[in-house]
Amino acid sequence: MPIMKEPDFKKHISSKQFSNLYFIDGEEKMLVGMYTDALVKKLMGETPPEFNFHVFSNDFDIASLSVACDVIPFMCDKNCVKVSDLDIESLATSDLDSLIDICKNIPDTTVLIFAMPTLMPPQKLTKKYKKLRDLVEKSGTVAELNKRSEVSLEKTICKWANDCGSKISPVVASKLISYCGNDLRVLHNEVDKLSAFAKEQEITVEMIELLVAKNLQGRIYDLFDFVIAQDFDKAMKTIDVLFYQREEPVSIVIALSNAYVDMYRARIALESAVPMKVLANELSYKNRAWVLDKMARQSKRISTVALRESIDAILELNERLVSVAVNPRIEIEKLISRLVLIARGD
Repeated sequence: MPIMKEPDFKKHISSKQFSNLYFIDGEEKMLVGMYTDALVKKLMGETPPEFNFHVFSNDFDIASLSVACDVIPFMCDKNCVKVSDLDIESLATSDLDSLIDICKNIPDTTVLIFAMPTLMPPQKLTKKYKKLRDLVEKSGTVAELNKRSEVSLEKTICKWANDCGSKISPVVASKLISYCGNDLRVLHNEVDKLSAFAKEQEITVEMIELLVAKNLQGRIYDLFDFVIAQDFDKAMKTIDVLFYQREEPVSIVIALSNAYVDMYRARIALESAVPMKVLANELSYKNRAWVLDKMARQSKRISTVALRESIDAILELNERLVSVAVNPRIEIEKLISRLVLIARGD
């Protein structure tokens, strides 16, 4: 069966056409946990019976797992076994082979779930990881739950705010994403905090400015926005904040270059009629795919030529910072001045 993404896996759970084997992983850990819980609830009900619901952590015993998988359902239709955050690479070869045998001989009445609600999948699937996942893909269901697009995140944030008795517009939700990134756990915590502060009123940009701590990426996108808007004063104030927070000068320059490269890629894709989704897949943006959508919307504010000149200027400074003894604060301020002039077309 093909690897399922979030929409298909959601439909699969609702259909109740259950497999006997599941492997649930991906970059978005909140989704991995959420959909694993949803699957268990559909299988076993709101309160899974203790006799037929078995939970194992990473330090489980193979023999105990085998016994749990062979339990006959009592007063329910299924016997469910969940293994969380299995460190597959640390398994001895003999234990992995035994685990493979268990998977190959799962009784029809048992559902075995491997879920990774904390452990990240390796960038390049290792031999052991791939062996187990491939077996589940062949005999059961593999769900890969990765980061959502910005549009999807905005809808999710709006729903969370509504659930808390408040509300937030998609535009303000986008601002929150730009400050915090696209990790669902972080965003959920911030929405809870903002909703409590709003006291059933609408969450505003001013509330986000007051209560939400921006990460480096959020500050850099602010800086980038001010530069292409040719707002020199606000750009310099952002530099003040970055240095006050003791961000590394090289990190600032690299993050700024990434923002310009993101917009340049979005601009070229638009000029070539290439959808942002295709571009994100081709360049492996994965959990940063929302950035391209954001940049595509803003790309009319600066010319392609100006983007190229700006990237060259940033690369020149980056090379100086790592090779020559300079005052980084002065050099970065000079860079910002130059970037504003380039954006103006001077």
